[in-house]
Amino acid sequence: IGCEDGSVKIFQVVPGGIQFERNLDRRKGRVLCLSWHPSDTHIAAGSIDFFRVIDVASGQTVQRVMVNHHVEKTKRECVVWAIALLSRGTVVSADSFGRVQFWDWQQGTLAESHTVSTSAALSLAVSEKEDSIIVGTSTGATYQLQLLPVKLGGLEKRWVRTKPFQFHSHDVRAVAHSPTALISGGLDAQLVIRPLMEKMQKKSYDAALRKFTFPHRRLVSCARKARLLLFQFSQYLELWRLGSTEETGKDGEVLPLCRMPEHLVQLKSKGPEHIYCSCVSPCGTWVGYATASRFHLYRVRCDGDGVSLRKVPKVPKLVPPAYQLQFSADSDSLFVASARGSVHVFQLLEPGGCKHLHTLRPPSGCSEAVYLLAPSADGHWLAAVSGDWAIHIYNLKCFKHHCVVPTYKCAVSALAIHPITNNLVIAYSDQQLFEFSIPEKQYTSWSRAVQSRGLHRAWLERDSPITHIAFNPKNPSHILLHDTYLLCVLDKSLPLPDDSALLMNQSTLKQLPETARKRQLHAFKICKKFQPLLFMDLLDKNCLVVVERPIMDFKTQLPLPVQQKKFGT
Repeated sequence: IGCEDGSVKIFQVVPGGIQFERNLDRRKGRVLCLSWHPSDTHIAAGSIDFFRVIDVASGQTVQRVMVNHHVEKTKRECVVWAIALLSRGTVVSADSFGRVQFWDWQQGTLAESHTVSTSAALSLAVSEKEDSIIVGTSTGATYQLQLLPVKLGGLEKRWVRTKPFQFHSHDVRAVAHSPTALISGGLDAQLVIRPLMEKMQKKSYDAALRKFTFPHRRLVSCARKARLLLFQFSQYLELWRLGSTEETGKDGEVLPLCRMPEHLVQLKSKGPEHIYCSCVSPCGTWVGYATASRFHLYRVRCDGDGVSLRKVPKVPKLVPPAYQLQFSADSDSLFVASARGSVHVFQLLEPGGCKHLHTLRPPSGCSEAVYLLAPSADGHWLAAVSGDWAIHIYNLKCFKHHCVVPTYKCAVSALAIHPITNNLVIAYSDQQLFEFSIPEKQYTSWSRAVQSRGLHRAWLERDSPITHIAFNPKNPSHILLHDTYLLCVLDKSLPLPDDSALLMNQSTLKQLPETARKRQLHAFKICKKFQPLLFMDLLDKNCLVVVERPIMDFKTQLPLPVQQKKFGT
């Protein structure tokens, strides 16, 4: 760990945390970046105007190199924002002058220098083979540098800037280099994955450019019976009552409200910790949330137009913290997913209390955090997804492990249990959909048919994973899915489309006569009216609630990006 006072501290990783071991050589100047040598023998530490290399065994600085003496007539400080120590003894630095420089640290000499930006170079990452580097800058651009032969077939190699990418509007503070992609995270709240096409064998899911703006976790929860929405912000929660109308109209009409949406209460979290997860019960009388170290439960009472919150005393202390909260359909139980693979079951008591009933643990003894929960409507089953991508099904009547869904090659992005059939519908990060019968412990015939036939190419090439699944009580064959950009009704009673068919064909179908329309009907009905889509759920058989989060709402709160002079302006 590099510190503002110029010291570098070594900590040992121990079960449950870290433990201080010793201080290395302290020098004047802030330590702004660090990099281990792949053999763990040395550490490079970047500061203002210089970097140094420290021998880990002795704790002493073995080389100190000035980085600003190559800039003529400058009085500005040169800040080393990022550094990498390669196995062959080369130090790579990225600095506030927009340069990426390659140093022989043993000689203290500059081998190569590349000015990639007129503003600061803020971050860098090196590929596993150390033949490619990605650099992030304050203009929002990322650059790739590759180690290439000077002559075709020759042994001498030089670093060459090969690919510039402009996917961000603000500072690119973090970058990573995977074997097949360049990954960047910007101050504009976007995570971008840019595949390296020369590493791709064919056009597939992995070959698509992907941009992620919203976290893949629930920030909105719904109390269906009470028609309330709970919004999770970083340090507070807001509870809203939905508006209502008594009018009816045609598709696309905006109906007048007889009751306006109402902000009921704001619940602030104490201390500096961010809220990690939250949930409101279906009846709207319980609200729970968790931070990195604490779990809180509140009783909500609506008295006429007023709302009161009362904290539930003596809530059992959870070690480790909660990763996901989910109330049962009857609001009598609360499921708390832990960071070590287990799920705690709490019974909610009147007038406002709770007690620990049981802890559900996977038979494998997996200690990966549980990040998704799905209880059944009849209170009989609970599905839990852990970080190893395993889906465990528990029987809540006897608190025993029921079965494990066959493990798939990708992460689970959403899952839900059908209220009538108790079939578990699963969406994976590669856009595949499965249906698993919990009572029969096997995939359903529909699921097998989907995998045999395959989903539409346009569906598989989407860059946003499904984040929520719901069901239509009026029609058991309907599955409602949504990601950031679309809302989809999947009708299991209709045939799946092949790649030659148009996936989004609603507007086309409206123009066809009845007989032709029936021939072109397929299972996917897609709506892109609401974007970006943060949340969707059915309140009842006739009402759907949708929450949009316009990107400009938070982009207007960002600081101004670096202004660049454009030719002709």
